[in-house]
Amino acid sequence: MEKADQYNNTPNIFEYYDYRLFLRDLVEYERKRNPVFSNRYIVRRAGFKSPTALKHVIDGKRNLSLESANKFASALKIEGIKRHYFLTLVLFNQTESLAEREKYLKELVELKRSENPSLLDEGKYDVLSKWYHLAIREIVDLPDFKNSVKWISRILTPQITMQDVADSLDLLKKLGLIQKKEGRYQQSENILETDERVRSVKVAEYHRQMIQLGAESITRFPGNERDISGTTLRISREDVQNVKILLKEFRKKLLNLAVNSANADQIYQLNFQFFPLVIPDRKARIAEREEM
Repeated sequence: MEKADQYNNTPNIFEYYDYRLFLRDLVEYERKRNPVFSNRYIVRRAGFKSPTALKHVIDGKRNLSLESANKFASALKIEGIKRHYFLTLVLFNQTESLAEREKYLKELVELKRSENPSLLDEGKYDVLSKWYHLAIREIVDLPDFKNSVKWISRILTPQITMQDVADSLDLLKKLGLIQKKEGRYQQSENILETDERVRSVKVAEYHRQMIQLGAESITRFPGNERDISGTTLRISREDVQNVKILLKEFRKKLLNLAVNSANADQIYQLNFQFFPLVIPDRKARIAEREEM
């Protein structure tokens, strides 16, 4: 989120998914209007003793409790539905639970919709809401591509309806991920820019769908057309990060191979699944043992 029109207009909280950026922009805007309006001034109005309290929040060095968030909201005169959005934004940003983040995101969207439907930008995240959107984007660049919703619906596996294909093509065009040239669809070079916090929620649903398709592929395809394998490992907590680094490097190599693949006429999905099979917190495991 960029600063609001170089401070000519009040920052609109409903355009933000990061409460720290909103606070930064609002403070800068108010300071532009009145030099007396400083971090120290706001902290004092909010009833905090530490003059750096707000700066530490904005810099990401400190989180906000709901009580503290309410105090800053009062000091900054954030009221009504805007305060509700601000407090939900704090919860959305600070929770580590994906389920809770999904819940708070839905609440943020509803608050946006009730305030001003034109502010909704959820369309750009819809590309991650269904497994087939990105698959169709790849299909349009197949050497044997046929510009037909019926053909696309039939070659996808599992098949989807022609209406789903038509809607997907419309979405991809709207987002600038495909374009039509000389009557034929083709990929554009546009990159979809999304807020990381929102994207993490949408990506989770995308991965859930792809993991389900991966499970179904065991019976849907013969062994020579797929590779499903797994390894159970016993490693140190420190090496967990090393495994993630290795997987990231391998993904980069595969992407490089795909970019340079001549006559690329196949579309495959590759899922990496690396997750704990016991409670990750060793102290919690020991506590469980001692309670038995």
